[in-house]
Amino acid sequence: MARILASILLSIVLVSCSAKLPYAADYPLTTEIFRSRDSLLSGRVPAGWFASSDDTLAPSLSVWLVKEDLNATMIVRELTVDSLTAMRIKSKGLELLAILSAAHQGLDIVRGTVKLKEFYLGNKKYCSYETGLENNRRRVVVFTALGRYYECEARILRGEWGTGDIRRLFSVQQSVLSSLLY
Repeated sequence: MARILASILLSIVLVSCSAKLPYAADYPLTTEIFRSRDSLLSGRVPAGWFASSDDTLAPSLSVWLVKEDLNATMIVRELTVDSLTAMRIKSKGLELLAILSAAHQGLDIVRGTVKLKEFYLGNKKYCSYETGLENNRRRVVVFTALGRYYECEARILRGEWGTGDIRRLFSVQQSVLSSLLY
């Protein structure tokens, strides 16, 4: 356990996060409001997307948004951490939470295959990373809300996506994150 924590702390030192906003948060949102399963989070549904209803929401998800053509999805899930890890996240910051999220998904953060980007939307702090190539591209953004930890993942499900399409998907994610209330 100590070796894992040492690797994670070393990763924090090796991985740099910047404060620059990685994608625009200007994608149009509808007036429709989605609520998380626990009702702690709410936000606006993006144009051309729909929110999955509670009866179709997988138990591990807090929010599930789907593009109307079923080519992309965005999910928000709560990350459960023990009290020691929570204390470390509070002292080290969201980079540690992003490293833990990436490690949980089997990504090698230590070798630098994943780059972390820390940024603000309004006064809320986030940290993101991207993985995959071309049509397997996805972006995960971690954040804290009301003492809980969350990750928001936007991913391509099918179809051929160009660079502009992928940037637009990640801008949709930014827009949804900027609409979150908690």
